[in-house]
This record gives sequence, C-alpha cells and structure tokens, in this order.
Amino acid sequence: MPSIRPIFAPFASGVLCFVLSVAMIKYLSFQGNLASVWPANAVVLAQLLARPRREWGRYLVAAFIAIAAAGAFTRGALSAPVGFGVANVVEIALASWLLRGPVDAGGRLLHHHASVGRFVICAGIIAPGVGALLGAVIAAIGFHLPIGVSLATKFSADALGLMIFTPFFFGLFHGDYRASIRAASRAERAQMLLLLVAVLAVSVSVFAQNRYPLLFLPMVPLMLVAFRLGWEGTSLGVMLVAVTGGVATCYGHGPVSLSAGDMAVKLVFLQFYLATVLMLMLPVAAALAARRDLIDRLSESERSLGLLADRSAIVLLRFSAEGACTRVVGDVATLVGESPDRLLGAHIGELDPPLGVALFGAHLRAGTSDRPVIIEVERPGGIWIEATFRAERDEQGIMTGSAATLVDVTARKAREGELSRLAETDELTGLSNRAGFLRRFEAALADPPADGLSIALIDVDRFKSLNDELGHVAGDAALAEIGRRIAGNLRATDLVARLGGDEFVVMLGTADPEVAQEICRRMVESVSAAPVTLPLGGEAETRISCGLVHRMPGQGGIDLLNRADMALYAAKRGGRNQLIAA
Repeated sequence: MPSIRPIFAPFASGVLCFVLSVAMIKYLSFQGNLASVWPANAVVLAQLLARPRREWGRYLVAAFIAIAAAGAFTRGALSAPVGFGVANVVEIALASWLLRGPVDAGGRLLHHHASVGRFVICAGIIAPGVGALLGAVIAAIGFHLPIGVSLATKFSADALGLMIFTPFFFGLFHGDYRASIRAASRAERAQMLLLLVAVLAVSVSVFAQNRYPLLFLPMVPLMLVAFRLGWEGTSLGVMLVAVTGGVATCYGHGPVSLSAGDMAVKLVFLQFYLATVLMLMLPVAAALAARRDLIDRLSESERSLGLLADRSAIVLLRFSAEGACTRVVGDVATLVGESPDRLLGAHIGELDPPLGVALFGAHLRAGTSDRPVIIEVERPGGIWIEATFRAERDEQGIMTGSAATLVDVTARKAREGELSRLAETDELTGLSNRAGFLRRFEAALADPPADGLSIALIDVDRFKSLNDELGHVAGDAALAEIGRRIAGNLRATDLVARLGGDEFVVMLGTADPEVAQEICRRMVESVSAAPVTLPLGGEAETRISCGLVHRMPGQGGIDLLNRADMALYAAKRGGRNQLIAA
C-alpha cells in the first residue's frame, strides 16, 4: 500500500497556510490594505528547509492553492488572489533556495552567527523584496492601492513573517520542540512553561493598555527565555510578542496607539518595533546556541579524552608557568606513581627523581622552544616513560603553562633493545658481531676501564681445510663451539665477538700482562683440549692462534688493532695453536 505521507504533509501544510492567510487578511488588514504581518509563507518555507528539493513542488503547489483560495474567500475576487498566490510562491521558492546554508549538518537552523546573517539577508531582504515587488504591482492592479504603500506594507509584512515565524515552524516540523520537551525533566518542563507564560503575560499586559509606552518590557522575559530555553524558546517567545502586539494594535490597543497618525502609520510603527525585537533576539539566541553547542562538544571531548586515557597507558597533565600541576587525566597512579589528588597543585619537581627533575627540565625547555620537547625517562622497576611537553602562550607569546603527554613506552623500549641486541649479535655463535664490538670498543676507548684495556685477535687454524673436507655444516658447528669455549674463559667485564668468517676478537678489561695472558692461554688450551662433536656425526680437531696486545696511554683504536693483528700473524707464522703477546 503506497504511503500517504507524500500527499498528507503538503495537504496539511496547505491547510495551515490557508487558515493563517484568512486570519491575517481578515484581522490584520486595515481599510482594504495588505496584512501587516504575513506568517503563511513561513509555514511552507519551514517545510522546504527540512526536505530535499525533489519534494518542493508539492508544497509550493499546496501553498499557491491555499493563498489564492484564502484571498478569494476573504475578498470575493479571484484574479488578484491568484496573482498574490504566484507572488508568494516565488518568494517562498527563492527564500528556500537561498537558505539551504543556514541549516547545519545536524539539521538545525540559526545555530551560529553566520547563519543568522544569511537568514536576515535572504529571508528579511532579498526574498520578501522580490515578493513585495510582485505583490505591490498586483495590489495596484487588482485593488487600486498606491504602489508605494503596498510595496512597503507587503515587504515589511513578509519580512517579519518569514523572520519571526520560520524558526518557530521549522522547530515544530523538525521535531526540535518535541525533542527538547522529551529531554527535559519535570522541573525543567515546568520552567519552560512558566517562562513562556511570563512572556505572554507581560506582552498582554503591555499591549492591553494605552497609557504608558512600555514596549521595552517584553524584552525582559524574552532575554530570560533566550538564556534558559535556547533558540527554540526564543523563537516561540518572539512569536507570542508579535501575535499579541499585532492583534492589539489592529484593534486600537497598546502603546503603539499612542503614536500620532492613522492606522497605517501605527502598523508601520508596530512592524518597526517587531523588527527591532527580532534583530535584538536573533544574535543573542544564536550566540547562546553556539555557546551551548561548544559546551556540549567540549564535554563530549572531555569524556572521550578521559575514556581514552583510562583505557590506555597515557596520562595528560597541565602545568602552570611555575611548574605546578593544574590538571590530571588518565591513570597517573600506575604511570607516575602518585595519586591525582596528591599530584594536583604539587610542583612538578617534587615527583620522585629522576622523573621529577627530567619533567621539570622539559617543562622549562618547552618555554623557550617553538617545537614540542620530547624526553624519555626510566623509572624504578624498569618502567620507561616518554613525555612530550608543549608550551601554552598568551596573545603576547608569554608562556602561561605547558601541556604534557606521558606515555608508557616500556614495551617499545624492550622491542628497541631486542632489535638493537639482534643487530649487534652474530646469528651463528650468539656472540657480539663486528658492529657490537666496535660500539663497545669505541666506548672503552672514550672511557677506559680502571684496570686498563687489552685486545686479543683470534683466528681458527686451518679452518678452510676443515670447511672443505667436512662441509659448511661442520664448519658452522665448529665455529659455534669455539665461540662457546672462548666465552667460557672470560670474566663478566670482558667481551668476545665474531668479526666474520673464522676471526674472533676479545676485549679484556685489564692491562695487566699476567692476567691477560693467563686468560688467553686458557682460551687456546680449551679450544684444542677436546675435539668438536659434529651434528652429522664424527668429530673435528680445532685449534686457534691468538695475538694479544695491551693498550698504552693515549693509543688510538686503529693502532691498537693493528698491533693485535701483527701479534696474531706472528702466532700463525710461529706454528699456530699458540698465544703471542706483543
């Protein structure tokens, strides 16, 4: 069964447009002139702003029929009402086309200053200007009214109608009022009703008397409505003032009747008053709506940030310029070792060293840097923290504080350490490789051990023959076993590394000739003491030659290695399987 909504919604819109048109023509027209306020166009405009353009045609046709029928019903003629129907439909279509921008991605109207400005220009000037020009020509032809008066009346009536009633009907059709009422508590609903009743009561009181010019009084409850109820309440409150003032003025009541001139002049004054009220309330309501949206987004961002920090090893801290902690987000107890209550208000330098000292130093450096300052600190227990500090500055560029992100990078540091170890480890023997040896060797040259430094270069005797006769598998097994036997004779402060092929190097943390030579003799003897068992069966005899040198004061690394190489060459030339100390 096809849906009746595509037909019912335009029909209902047309009925409402017809009722409002009849009411305005009958009760807010004076001496056969045009109505002083025209809200009928706002009904259709509010519908079109909330719907895709492919549906606009049905609503515009319904509006044309409703306005033309209302004119024929109240004025007893047909040609002029048909012309007014065309003029109003052109105005509605133009306003709808121009006003697609003020409706934001959330389907809300006039929730920021830019949308208010565009709404005023499009719905308050351009669209009613075009509609008023067409309507004035039709009024001059059909009703013999002065074109200048008709143009001014039609323009102000349509502009006020669109600007006052479009936000109200948009909120009504789009469900904004229903959503606000559903989201409010019982007390908040009572407050909504009380404030709107206050607007209506003040408006009725002001426009029911002719003695005092109290037109400013409705602004007081309207401001309260704007602050407490937001944009939806403001649009409804302005509409209540407009309807009350319009009806009272047309029947000779209210402060507007105190002005000099005939009813036409008084209606112009009323239009000016309503325009003033509207132009005062539109920016206020938009600013409050934007502020409320910003607060909601900040609250949501705060909740998301807290949730993210609670579920990850991240802590967010903020410090004053002096270094006092002013904000904490995340599991600070696990990462920093302090409770949030203990940390808030405390100086950053009061944290346990070395964390406090490092963080305060980064905080100070951030104040003199345009880039983030990143440090890594190891806490007791092997916990590594990466801290990123960014300075916060005022308009003059003076540091007002800093924001810090602390991340647990223990796992990353462990991976980096493992990768570094693998990069400096010989895959075959498990000993240090050339890169690992050179790093340790350069460090030892820069900061020599207290007992001195000795270097021993080692070469496996006749390894090529072993490799050729027994194969590479046997050769690899022999190298691995030789490495284990050499390492088994070293102290914790010593280092053995495989330089490549059948070459090894030993770095001894001593320059005592007797100690160094004793260690190297044990290495030579342990390698030849027993044959190596091969993985594919059988055994292989292994021997090494060793050249030992001791570092002399001020001697460079290249010279030291060259001397060790010469000693090794002497050991091989002298018969192999021996130690030569130079």
